[in-house]
Amino acid sequence: MARSEINIDAAFEIPRKDVEQFDYSPPKTTHRKKESKESCFVKVKQKLPNVDEIKQYTAAVLCGLLLWGSSWFLFKDAVSPGGFAFKMAAVTAVGYICGHTLERYTTITPMVGMTLVGAVYRTFGGENFLENPAADAIDFHLRRVYPVIILTRGPLTWNWEYIRSAPVRVFSLATLPWVVECLSVAVFAHLLLGFQWYWGIHLGAILSSVSPAVVVPVCQALTARGLGTRNKIGLLVGNAGGLDTAFTEGMFGVINTAIFVDAPLYYRIIKAVLAIFVGTLLGVAWGTLVDLVPAHSDRYAPVARSLLIFAGGLLLSYACAFLGWGGTSGVAIMVCAGTAATRWARRDWPINDNPVSEVYKLLWRVFEPMLFTLSGYYLDVSSMTLADAAHMISCILLALLLRLLAAFLVALANELSLKESLFIAVTWIPKAIVEAVLVRVATDSLWTNGTTSEDIKAAKLHSNIIVIAILITSTLGSILTTVLGPILLSSDSKVSPANTCNS
Repeated sequence: MARSEINIDAAFEIPRKDVEQFDYSPPKTTHRKKESKESCFVKVKQKLPNVDEIKQYTAAVLCGLLLWGSSWFLFKDAVSPGGFAFKMAAVTAVGYICGHTLERYTTITPMVGMTLVGAVYRTFGGENFLENPAADAIDFHLRRVYPVIILTRGPLTWNWEYIRSAPVRVFSLATLPWVVECLSVAVFAHLLLGFQWYWGIHLGAILSSVSPAVVVPVCQALTARGLGTRNKIGLLVGNAGGLDTAFTEGMFGVINTAIFVDAPLYYRIIKAVLAIFVGTLLGVAWGTLVDLVPAHSDRYAPVARSLLIFAGGLLLSYACAFLGWGGTSGVAIMVCAGTAATRWARRDWPINDNPVSEVYKLLWRVFEPMLFTLSGYYLDVSSMTLADAAHMISCILLALLLRLLAAFLVALANELSLKESLFIAVTWIPKAIVEAVLVRVATDSLWTNGTTSEDIKAAKLHSNIIVIAILITSTLGSILTTVLGPILLSSDSKVSPANTCNS
């Protein structure tokens, strides 16, 4: 029976070689359009705040409203709608919302959105609230507080073991592109904007600072995907960028003091030579003290240590400015935080994952929108012509190109691959934090006697150039790092991303 069974389907199967097949299903393009629409909808939906985030935002709004209501009993008209304090708080709140909305739906850092809000409000918001002496004083003193938070937060994440293992690579990348851009800005500012050489050097010392905070989150995400792990690109960018900030603080303080402090020449030279060394000694001493007291096992140690670092940094910030020792306070604050974090890491407080760093992350979250929104407010386009704007942008971009070339060559000289060197150059584009803090320093530092109209004009141009540089370079840096990172960095299956982050 088995042999006699006949496969009817096989027996009557008709060859279909020459038979044309017709597809009656809907067009594939329709499916693709639907899928693309659905995928876009899913992506947007995924970006929406979740329940916990909505609760967090609600708590922040309630705190703001309660503080505003309480402040009315103290300051009356100043915090009422139309008052200078109300305007400052409102523009800061809008900057926070716009900045983090931009970050959520794009690859652009929130600093750009915050700065842009300040610039737009200055242009279309009517009366300049910083012309009010009280508002100007608040902004001035906030710029004593910002550096303490910023310069403490950064070194708490430095990995000294990595820096010791690759000192030439880290320090050369932190300093050589800085020097190239500083001198380039001085030259182009002299040629294009008519700056005196000392104003060009002063501007160059500000614009030469890279802002690792813009690109480090992207680098960490790439490292988590196993990209750039062989040469520890994420660690290199974070640590070299941090040391670039420290180098900026020291050099700018020296340059600013040498130009503007009214003192005999020999005294200015002595201070310029000693400023960085004195700051380093103060930082090591204060960082060691913060490690010793209170006891490491004290339940209140995280809060007490955070307050000790903050109070010491704030005192140094005011004292060094009063004595004319510019740069000393910034170096001291960074060295203090780095020394303390290194000593804590020998026990059970790992670098970038200790309670003090969490406190400063929260402080930065609060003060970041104030810094960038109020810094964007210094962009004054009322008397700016297209030719002025073109000259300023040209000065920024030409100096930046030379900086990127220097960073690329330094990376190549340190035995990184061609693609890795290109990526390093891209991460050296953004300018944000140091520039925002120092946006008004030129006008604040003008001599009491002997200031010319040319000096006043140069000081005002400083602020415009700095804000434009923040908007252009932070946007470019955010986008290019995100887009080019997966293309330029290769994965190495032999290296664990977790080990790379911790080593």
